[in-house]
Amino acid sequence: MIIHNIRSRVLVLILVMVTLISISFATAVLAEKAYLSVDPLGTKTIGDLVILSGETNLPEGTKLSVSVEEAEYNSGTVVVKGSNNINWWFVPVDTWGIKPGTYIVNATEIKGYNLNKTGYLYGNAQGNTTFILNGTFLGSEISVPARGQEHAFIALDSIPDKKTGDLFLITGKTNLPVGTDIIWEIRPTILDSDVEITNNPNLSGIMANSQVTRGSDTNRVSLALNTYELNPDEYNVSVATVKGDIFSPDMEFGNVTDYDIFTLK
Repeated sequence: MIIHNIRSRVLVLILVMVTLISISFATAVLAEKAYLSVDPLGTKTIGDLVILSGETNLPEGTKLSVSVEEAEYNSGTVVVKGSNNINWWFVPVDTWGIKPGTYIVNATEIKGYNLNKTGYLYGNAQGNTTFILNGTFLGSEISVPARGQEHAFIALDSIPDKKTGDLFLITGKTNLPVGTDIIWEIRPTILDSDVEITNNPNLSGIMANSQVTRGSDTNRVSLALNTYELNPDEYNVSVATVKGDIFSPDMEFGNVTDYDIFTLK
């Protein structure tokens, strides 16, 4: 009987330990399950700089794909460090060229590239929300070819220095027609200098496209910039018309152009 009691207690102890290990393992799995949320937005007005944002437990630096369905808006961003084990993400959206309507925002984790590096591999973490955009459409339903540009101009507004984490609009004026395709490039000024680049510096930059939209006195150009995607540096912001199809590999920068320089601290 004594031996039996000892064996029973050992068996019970083993079962308790296995149960505790199982519970701990299940809790760890649940704790490690990735999540990605999108904050509610409500109703916005055309011309607003809409800030998409959300929370996640994905690691700092994780790449995300963010889209606004039916608005033909797609952007990448990165997870930034938050607090209390909750990280954040942000994407600024320029609504000047978006039609009024109800839109779905999707955010998805990017795991990497496919074998041919022609597309992304997506993770299971994703989130979405909807918002309403009111107002008058200031863009064009179709792209307008860049023609008759002998007297055309683009004049960017001065860009003050910024801090990492600033989300803002780069703006400018133009007499190009509404709907004209334009291309943006944001690159470190060191790439346009005679300074020899060595030791694999951590340089960053952005290329994006948009269209000319209608302003109050004259037409305008604008681009929403997410400085979380850039490293602290001095940057050259250039904007230009496009030669050829903007989505073609043969696309070239046009002759109507302007630039400005700002420092990201």
